[in-house]
Amino acid sequence: MDKLFLDTTYILPILGVKVELRDYTKYFPKVYSFYETYYSPISLIEAKWIIIKIIKNLKNIEYRQKLLYEYRSGLNLLINDDKLRQSTLTNSLIEELADQLWEFGIKDYFDRMIYATASYYRAILVTEDKQLHRIYEESFKLKFRPKDIINWDELKTRLEEKL
Repeated sequence: MDKLFLDTTYILPILGVKVELRDYTKYFPKVYSFYETYYSPISLIEAKWIIIKIIKNLKNIEYRQKLLYEYRSGLNLLINDDKLRQSTLTNSLIEELADQLWEFGIKDYFDRMIYATASYYRAILVTEDKQLHRIYEESFKLKFRPKDIINWDELKTRLEEKL
């Protein structure tokens, strides 16, 4: 069974943040049937950062509290889910690749760590980040890289082929 590594975008709905992914609720549960599925603990931090940015200027206190509550509830779901696995946070190989990615122009530390961790696991990285797709195409010089890199639409196509 191939390993699939999810970028933060795909766990945001679990944490209460709406994202524009067509047919997410239809296809996401099917992922577990065909892939050993991982996410990075870095994504939990990035997701909280996104929520803080959303609520920062909100006047509606109830909505702010709702988003924070949904994050905590989703966090409990993720941590207790035996199908969606949390990866290691970091190690020297992940950090080495993350540092190399900085030289390739990836300035966002979260993106570098997610890409590097997917590489460490030799997983298929699912991301909408066009810069990470570009780096994958150009990264033959790197010590290691993900098994493949796809976006949501490509993942849906692969799932449809397996159904």
